[in-house]
This record gives sequence, C-alpha cells and structure tokens, in this order.
Amino acid sequence: MKYFKELGLLIFLLTFIGSVSVYAEEPEVVFAVCVFADGTLVDHKGADSMSDCLKTKRLVEKDWRNKQDTADTVEINGITYKINGEHLAFMCDLVDARVHHYADGTWEIIEILGKHKPEE
Repeated sequence: MKYFKELGLLIFLLTFIGSVSVYAEEPEVVFAVCVFADGTLVDHKGADSMSDCLKTKRLVEKDWRNKQDTADTVEINGITYKINGEHLAFMCDLVDARVHHYADGTWEIIEILGKHKPEE
C-alpha cells in the first residue's frame, strides 16, 4: 500500500511539472491582434499570417464601433471588459510570445513578451 501512495504522488508531480513546462517553452515570433485600453495591453489573439491578423482586427474594430455609443463593455475572446470612457486601440504586429501548441495543430498565445525586433 505504501508504494501505491508514492506512485500516486509521483504521477501527480510529473503531471504538474509537465503542465508547467508550457510556460518554459522558447519564445516564438507570431502575428497577434493586440487590444490596448488607454495604452495598456488588455488582450491579444494570435493569427497565422498578417492577412488573418488584419481580417480579425477589422471585425473586432467594427463590432466595437457599432456598440461603443450604447455599451460600456466589450467582449473580446470570450472575456467581457468594462470600459469606462477608455479608448480602445487595435493593432496587428509581429510579437515575441510564449505559445502553447495543441495536439490538433491549433495554438494560442500564453504571454506576449514584446514587439518583435529583427536582429540586424
């Protein structure tokens, strides 16, 4: 019985360490639609290309323009933000980010580290 407890603890620790390793991956260069509220990054969404990024940006900007006069919230990526007279700015850019890749080939940005600066 003692060994089953230790085996269970070992499996738990390996699972925990495996899930944490997502954040330890090397940064990647990806396109992202970045949403800023009064100069502060409030959300982001990854895109496969600059074309995809610009299409997503146009859709989100259009939705925001259509409701900004009548609403004080905006939903982006399933998260509702309360906007109190803040100005939202949407920008497509190439960024350095930590990215999580799923088994089905999709991916998502975990954390944006900054705007990508090409090496000279």
